[in-house]
Amino acid sequence: MPDRSNPLLEAHRLLRRGPISEERWSQLVAKDRGWERSYRGRWSHDKVVRSTHGVNCTGSCSWNVYVKDGLITWESQAVDYPSPGAEMPDYEPRGCPRGASFSWYTYSPLRVKYPYVRGSLLKMFREARARLGDPVEAWADIVGDPERRRIYQRQRGKGGFVRASWDEAVEMIAAAHVHTIKQHGPDRVIGFSPIPAMSMASYAAGSRFLSLIGGVIVSFYDWYADLPPSSPQSFGDQTDVPESGDWWNAGYLLVWGTNLPTTRTPDAHFMVEARYRGQKVVVV
Repeated sequence: MPDRSNPLLEAHRLLRRGPISEERWSQLVAKDRGWERSYRGRWSHDKVVRSTHGVNCTGSCSWNVYVKDGLITWESQAVDYPSPGAEMPDYEPRGCPRGASFSWYTYSPLRVKYPYVRGSLLKMFREARARLGDPVEAWADIVGDPERRRIYQRQRGKGGFVRASWDEAVEMIAAAHVHTIKQHGPDRVIGFSPIPAMSMASYAAGSRFLSLIGGVIVSFYDWYADLPPSSPQSFGDQTDVPESGDWWNAGYLLVWGTNLPTTRTPDAHFMVEARYRGQKVVVV
């Protein structure tokens, strides 16, 4: 018999009115459940779009994205990769839990969809812009004043961002570029464009812009600290190695400073499967 003296069940009965079963384990509540239609109808999609999750990941896994009324309702791993043959494992299925939940990020209320500027800097720029009438002069007025420059520089890493309009943000960026070029020369504008493996369009746009203004294009390879000089000195080449599927062909695999199942989830199976054919794996 159920414990009728359970205080939690009693509180539930008092706080939510409705017909309660004799055992007091359940009750019938007449409320609108229309929201369930979207959940239950997530497979009644309008179209399927091929996409990938390329934010800071070069896995480039192929996913089928199901769209209903312009909204992502579901994602599934594509399983139509061509087979490499009987001599090595198939590439599919590719993907990871982070990619499977990517649509949650797309519709998250925390996703940044508008430009944000440090509050103190935006306030100073608006004041100087209204006073001088020219955005470049306004920017020069701010950075030329050591005290005002020190205010927003000391706030770096402490948050304090406020939302700005697109026009205002673009104007500030353009003014900073023009002032830097006039004051110090175009080669003092240094920029990094996304690597081609992430987005060819983004890479081309950033590289083209820096080339046209005479700026310096920084290679993504420079992110890797001592790796660019140390790899040629140690191994004779610049780590422009074959793709991850070639791990299968290695007899000895040295994994240094990484956890492949976590950081290279879609490719890690090549390392796991190669051990069955005698491959030795050393992890540092």
